Amino acid sequence: MKKSWRRRLIIIGITVVVLFGLVMALNIYIEKEKRVYKECSVEAGTPVSASDFVRFKWDKRSAAFHYGTSSYDVTVPGEYPITIQIGKKTYDSKLIVTDTIAPVLTASPKTTIYEKPLQAEDFVVTMEDQTACTVEFQTEPDYKKVGMQDVTLLCRDLGGNVTTATTQMRVIGIYSEVTLEAGSKQPTIETFAFGEKDAAMVTPLSEIKMDEPGDYTVSFSVEGVRYDSILHLKDTTPPRANGVQYEGFACYPKEPMELLAGVTDATPVTAEFVEDPKFDEPGERDVQIRLRDNGGNETIVTSHIKLNADTEAPVITGPKDMSIITGQAIAYKDHVTVTDNADPDITYTVDNSEVDIDKEGTYHVIYSATDRSGNKTEVKITVTVVYRPYTEDDLWELCDKVLANIIKPGMSDKEKCEAIFNWVDWTITYKGHAEKVSWIQGAYDGIKNHIGDCFTTASACHALYTRAGLETFMIERFPVTHAQHFWNAVKIDGVWYHCDALTKDDGTRFFMWDSTRLKQYSDTHRGYHYYDASRYPVQIP
Repeated sequence: MKKSWRRRLIIIGITVVVLFGLVMALNIYIEKEKRVYKECSVEAGTPVSASDFVRFKWDKRSAAFHYGTSSYDVTVPGEYPITIQIGKKTYDSKLIVTDTIAPVLTASPKTTIYEKPLQAEDFVVTMEDQTACTVEFQTEPDYKKVGMQDVTLLCRDLGGNVTTATTQMRVIGIYSEVTLEAGSKQPTIETFAFGEKDAAMVTPLSEIKMDEPGDYTVSFSVEGVRYDSILHLKDTTPPRANGVQYEGFACYPKEPMELLAGVTDATPVTAEFVEDPKFDEPGERDVQIRLRDNGGNETIVTSHIKLNADTEAPVITGPKDMSIITGQAIAYKDHVTVTDNADPDITYTVDNSEVDIDKEGTYHVIYSATDRSGNKTEVKITVTVVYRPYTEDDLWELCDKVLANIIKPGMSDKEKCEAIFNWVDWTITYKGHAEKVSWIQGAYDGIKNHIGDCFTTASACHALYTRAGLETFMIERFPVTHAQHFWNAVKIDGVWYHCDALTKDDGTRFFMWDSTRLKQYSDTHRGYHYYDASRYPVQIP
């Protein structure tokens, strides 16, 4: 009896152990295989949560995606590894995103110009899908076919589902691009609109600078819609020019363009020497000149230069000894010119540092000029300063006394001039030579002493004309042949005339003569009134 219970207890113990093992094994199986699904499949675009991966209802509330499990994208089909966390335990699963629904596509007609392509996207009105889509032409449109044509679009999503939509495309007979050579004649509307009679210009073609290469937008209006074409203005032709044979002097550089002839191009051209021509060295040599236009085209032209040594000094003409009264200003450069056989821009200087116009004495003035080759010329003159016992105000006082007797109220310019002319002519007696210290002295001596030469009469007239309010200046004979001679230019009623108050022995009176009449007389009277018009402020008609 005791053995029977002992055996039973052993069997029961074994059974309990076996059952416990089975329970433990079942729990382990459920933990590993059943608590979280091995995979979860959804249609693209469907949102998912951690609970979708959990099998048992009591686990769904505490289930969460494990940290780092956020790289899945439900808008992109594919398989994504997923880790679910329940309590302190994690479980591996898989998210499968599928795309079985085709996209929805609508399209609208479009218009373009000849040979200007459109993108498939340009036709799309709406394109809807849960995944990213691409659109393309089923068959590439013919952009060279003017008129209407059908266009079919293919829309494909990430799942490979395809939808088509058919619309129309119109090609207008306007070139999308036109290429012309710079320098061509101005284009017309027909240059661009070859097959569209109703096309109207928006861009003024006359404003396109045909000598400036570049890309220009040319706009047209067709049925109220604006279309843009591109004018490509290209410069592919290099400039042309001829070399020259040049002979000159060393030390006088020339610009590259000065050594070329017949420079032609559709655009502006620049020139530069390929190598230094060494203009400071005498001798003969070829010189290469590079021409470049606005399009970057280049041409090299060869000219030949012969440079001679310049050994000839400048020539200074006009300086002469002069006498002035104390305090009188000196115009050192009046009637002085300088020329040079080679230097076109030769200038001269005047060294008058020795002269003191307020102190009587004899002074030297030096005119000097040096050309680019170093050849130098100097001319020395003597300035004699003589004491003046009277002032300019004394001269005006004398003039006012004379004018008070000969000028009447209401006189015209001509009447004033003639009254002064006659007074000087009839009052100042001619004497062969008077001291020509200054016109102020000549005028003062002539009006006061009533005697003098042509310089005296011209100076007296100059003073009286000026004091009477007339515009005037003195003229000196040039070239000086047998003797000096002076007379006046006077502006009378708005016109300039010659007036010489020294009447000739034959009775000729030079009152209000024009330049033509004066020259005709001078041509037959030893150049009596010849002069250099360029030395004076105005030209006398």
